[in-house]
Amino acid sequence: MDIQTICHIFLILFGGFFAFQLTFNSKKFAIDLRLDSPQVPYALKPAGFLMGGTVAMLIVTFFQIGIFERTDTPTLLVAMGFFCTFAFIWNMGLFLKVWPTFDGADHHIKNAIRPLIPLIVIIIYFWV
Repeated sequence: MDIQTICHIFLILFGGFFAFQLTFNSKKFAIDLRLDSPQVPYALKPAGFLMGGTVAMLIVTFFQIGIFERTDTPTLLVAMGFFCTFAFIWNMGLFLKVWPTFDGADHHIKNAIRPLIPLIVIIIYFWV
């Protein structure tokens, strides 16, 4: 098994975990994000479905189902890389107090590191 296959499998598992958690356990994410409105869990469910769609596309390209091939994977990973880069920049800006948080409280570093994990895996995928 080569490094790109391992990266592909890791992104499927990592994204699948967060898609499942956002979709079915969105109240926990609302608490982690310090959002106490009762509507927030309902707002996070679509994010879980979007992430689940991305994971489904990763699975389809991994197993080469239908017209999708392994050569389509870099296109998907570039889009994920852009999203993770912008999410990391935004969260680091909140952590370093470049931008104010909505409630004035400190932003946790764990929220800034989460998008960095798949970004590093995507960089490794293209580096090898």
